[in-house]
Amino acid sequence: MTNIELFSKVTDLATLDEQQIARITERLPEYKRGSSIIGHSTSQSSYSLQTMQMISDSPLSRMKQCLAQIDKKYKALQEAYYNIEKKKLTIERLRKQTDAHSRLVVQEYESQIESITISMNSALKEIGMFQDMYDSIKKNNNIPDNWNEKDFEKQEIANMVRSSFRLAIQDLSAGGRVSKAVVEYWEQLGIHPQLAETRTRSYLVLIQEKINSSSNVTIRDMYKFLDDMAEEFKDSYQDALSRIGLDELGSEGFMAQGATKPQ
Repeated sequence: MTNIELFSKVTDLATLDEQQIARITERLPEYKRGSSIIGHSTSQSSYSLQTMQMISDSPLSRMKQCLAQIDKKYKALQEAYYNIEKKKLTIERLRKQTDAHSRLVVQEYESQIESITISMNSALKEIGMFQDMYDSIKKNNNIPDNWNEKDFEKQEIANMVRSSFRLAIQDLSAGGRVSKAVVEYWEQLGIHPQLAETRTRSYLVLIQEKINSSSNVTIRDMYKFLDDMAEEFKDSYQDALSRIGLDELGSEGFMAQGATKPQ
């Protein structure tokens, strides 16, 4: 039984008049068509621009987010596939029965299979989308096909420094003070909190002066500031490691192997 056939039976129990039911029913094909095209809950534009992990300043971190999303969609696809196959087996068995309950379960499962199939198609499209995003990020940042965990760890500190100053900009812009979490973040990275806050406040004052003088201000100004901070504090983490008593970040001997990107 299709969803439209099921709907026609459900409306038999409704209190709507025939004209209202007809208006709804005649538009169901468009609902099915639209759902098959954009049945997913999040748009591709939102995935690309509004997911915080994708805003990450590290190309490899953005690629990692793409991989995580692909894995999530693949697992959902896998679960849906086995769900459908189990229902098909049940339908095949129940078709041999003649009682009303068996026929009803068959209709229910056929309707569910149709809905699950739409969800599977959406998951497949999202997997393809994230694969394209992954390939694009890799290509535009000259990342080799055989990048490995060591490459990822090499860029992680700069990424964390940028993230900490981005949070500081958000705190100062919203409330005029840096949060305790950001202060802790800076200390974990071996950056003196007062120095980091001073750098951030100076940047915000400079930007406000440019705005007041009608100078052109774009998001690239903030990106440059974050890059400058990553460069200035790129080695500060070593003080934090020394304080903790560690010789290196993680353990290079237990990282996934492979050729590394030239630095």
